[in-house]
Amino acid sequence: MASRFASLDKSIDSFIQEQTNRNTLSKTRRDIGLLNEFLQNKGEERILEQIPPSELNNYISEFIVVVRRKDGEEFEPSSLRGLICSFNRYLKTKGYPANIIEDKEFEQVRAALKAKSKELKKTGKGNKPNAAEAITDDEISVLYEKELLGISNAEALINTIWYMNTIHFGLRACDEHRQMKWGDVQLKTDTDGTEYLEYSERQTKTRTGEDPRNIRPVKPKAFATQTHKPDKNPVFVYKLYAEKRPLSMQDPDAPFYLGINHVKDSSKTIKPWFKTAPMGVNKLSSLMRTMSEKAGLDADRRLTNHSARKTMVQKLNDNNIPPTHIMQLSGHRNVQSINNYSNITKEQQKNMSTILSAQSTNMSTSASLVQRPVKTTLSAETREVSLSTKSSFIPTGPFCGDTINGGEFHITINSEKKSPKLHENSFATQRNFKRIKRVFESSDEESPPIV
Repeated sequence: MASRFASLDKSIDSFIQEQTNRNTLSKTRRDIGLLNEFLQNKGEERILEQIPPSELNNYISEFIVVVRRKDGEEFEPSSLRGLICSFNRYLKTKGYPANIIEDKEFEQVRAALKAKSKELKKTGKGNKPNAAEAITDDEISVLYEKELLGISNAEALINTIWYMNTIHFGLRACDEHRQMKWGDVQLKTDTDGTEYLEYSERQTKTRTGEDPRNIRPVKPKAFATQTHKPDKNPVFVYKLYAEKRPLSMQDPDAPFYLGINHVKDSSKTIKPWFKTAPMGVNKLSSLMRTMSEKAGLDADRRLTNHSARKTMVQKLNDNNIPPTHIMQLSGHRNVQSINNYSNITKEQQKNMSTILSAQSTNMSTSASLVQRPVKTTLSAETREVSLSTKSSFIPTGPFCGDTINGGEFHITINSEKKSPKLHENSFATQRNFKRIKRVFESSDEESPPIV
């Protein structure tokens, strides 16, 4: 009978560390190294976690103000916040008694960070210059024309399957693609006969497995499209990729992305498209940048693997898909993240600029109303107020320019910006008019006055 308890071949601490995101670990080590370098320059010989909060508070506050990048330039505000998070993350693992982000012992650190961020903003920092941009439909068309996307060769096919996995399943830049297995995507058929692909995700940035209740409510799907271009059909592309994979790589646990076979096998008439080995991490993480460079796209555009994910959110948002629906596909945990991903496009900005620059067709009509004389007649009291205006002020107000008819009351609201100057014999004592409250539809002389 098999044992219910496996043997432990490593320490618990090592096991825990292995489950921490590798990029997070690498960044934390790098940031702590930078802080230690600063402390050494200050003559501090104690290790970080042995410095009392009152002293460490001063050290980190000064660090935030004076630290620079390797090239001597200022950090972006978001990078400084990332440094603070790394310090706090490290100290937490060491059982440090205070929290940099929350506790009052480090209030000065947080104040210094806010002040430094404001200073950097004044110099033009904080505009996310390194943020990836969504790729446009025109750029996608260029990639198809250059056969960098499509089904004509191994490179185009692997690029296309990667792009479709990103936009249909909401996968992030590299890690989530890298850990994909062949069995994670299943080909299924709907009740009406439509074929579709269904993706079962593994560990992601927002769903690490730490909380068993934090799972996707639905499995992302990509449906076959009725198009005459098979290279735009995700199901067709998947089937072709399955056909071109080596037989030994058809196992559900085989890596999803395979290396491209650039070596021709002289013993075979047809060269296999793919190797029996996974695609390298560097190759996988730079697919979009490589395509952009080969296609000669705008070098000033920051197109990375993350651009495809931004394109997914942007396109769905532009087509009025509710953010709560997009979240279920993209895997975001809050609506604000969707808003951060979605920006107006250059064409939308162009359209808005055209609207704002255009002359209003109503300007001449409004101007013609300005010079008309205004006459006010109150038949109830058989008294008349006549005015003439030469003001260039454009009429405003809820009843401006309108005529109200009711019984023998005929009222035309004054179009001047200031109250009219009445004739000497008219309402000399009544200057507290505020607004019209009621108009009685009656010719009775005993009707109450307008107040």
